[in-house]
Amino acid sequence: MMRWHSVRDRYRVRVNPLLAERRIEFVILLLGLLLILQLVYGGAYLALLSTPDVVLPAADSLQVASSQPRKTITSQQSNEIRDRPLLWAARRPFVASSVSAAESPKPAQFKGFKLVGLFGTGDSAGVIATSKGKTRRLGIGEILDEWTLESVGVNEAVFSSGSRQETLVLQPASIITSADKAKKP
Repeated sequence: MMRWHSVRDRYRVRVNPLLAERRIEFVILLLGLLLILQLVYGGAYLALLSTPDVVLPAADSLQVASSQPRKTITSQQSNEIRDRPLLWAARRPFVASSVSAAESPKPAQFKGFKLVGLFGTGDSAGVIATSKGKTRRLGIGEILDEWTLESVGVNEAVFSSGSRQETLVLQPASIITSADKAKKP
């Protein structure tokens, strides 16, 4: 009891020049007591907190649906799936000719045209063509040297001029590696 009176008397002084310091000290003391009470209350709450009831999964969620046996895929079916282009509109496999590249006939170039590449699909399809040493991108309906691009196929483009139609086939480019260059004398 003696201590309580000395603490109480310490903060009742009104004339002392250290009054502001003592008030700050008193506020800090009250905040410390409030923190201790909060920690005691939180600890008691956690100690008395009951655990939630266990909810078991439904019986039908634990059963595995019967599955049909897996079918084996032949190598021909596997090749067909792999060759089918995923992002092409027609989704048809590319049919390679049985004639080797050395024996395949070169398409006739009309007026110096050469098909370099194809792009797009549908109405936004077009070609990259070379004519008279200049390479240009053409959309369907555009004209190059009096020839109009009529349509674009999987690996070909059809040009027309008046009643005449010409088809250019895209030829695969040969890739020359540094090892191939080293072999040539």
